[in-house]
Amino acid sequence: MPSTAGRDSVPPLARFGLDRDHGSRVAPDAVARALELGSTRIIVIAGDRAPVRDGRIVRFAPQELPGSLPHVEPPVPLSWMGRLVPDRDGEPGAIILSQLVREPFEVDGAVWRALREIGADLDDADSGLLVQAVALGVWQRESLHSPLDGTPTSFEESGWVRRAAGGAAQFPRTDPAVIVAIHDEADERILLGHNAAWPKGRYSLIAGFVDPGESLEAAVVREVREETGLEVIEPRYLGSQPWPFPRSLMLGFECVAPDPEAIVPDGVEILDVRWFTRAELRAGAVQLPGRSSIASWILEAWLER
Repeated sequence: MPSTAGRDSVPPLARFGLDRDHGSRVAPDAVARALELGSTRIIVIAGDRAPVRDGRIVRFAPQELPGSLPHVEPPVPLSWMGRLVPDRDGEPGAIILSQLVREPFEVDGAVWRALREIGADLDDADSGLLVQAVALGVWQRESLHSPLDGTPTSFEESGWVRRAAGGAAQFPRTDPAVIVAIHDEADERILLGHNAAWPKGRYSLIAGFVDPGESLEAAVVREVREETGLEVIEPRYLGSQPWPFPRSLMLGFECVAPDPEAIVPDGVEILDVRWFTRAELRAGAVQLPGRSSIASWILEAWLER
């Protein structure tokens, strides 16, 4: 369904311009060696926000960061993000590191912006970099102790592994979720739902987490049935993007509802489910998802076809 050309061929937060360079980051001294290079840059993350200046994430030279770093989120160290994609001559790109802080601090000429509001407007490199840093930061903050025995953990592999005193390793976690464009057989209407947690008038695609031992296609059929009462057929994969709020990977699908009038919203998570035509959505009948979401990307593609 979505376009296959240009920037819009993938969801906004699926873009990237960074080589994560796993082979380098596993070295025990990877970060220390990176700091010795004049080209290395550091981005700073507070929650899901980063300082943005002139449409770009601010990249600090190591000596440009505030000297005492009073806002640093302990005990999280500098973490390896990767290298910028090599230039046309094949020279290795600059190494990028990230630093978590508790709260924003003043950065000359910059404004701290959230991933949700700025992700779609950044270039490929900055968009992918911010998503990666926010997602890694969520895991780092939540994994200070071992889930097995509660003992403190320490960082390894440049911020990507935490190891407990007993030797057990923890790795960043990702939760798969499906998000579904449901249309009628004539492809003239699309089904949107209103979540109980949203403000009045906001509607979006149906979505839900994949159960253990469940295929993505089975999750599509189950989630749609649970939240709308509809039976759907022909689930077709469209694309994916990370959504680190806190740790989801959104997997986009479309499918067909042969009996479009058999709607029964679950009444708990989804309070209302309605069919919309393209004309209604273009006229602003309801508030739609933000531009950084995969839901927006899927809906824009449906409106344009």
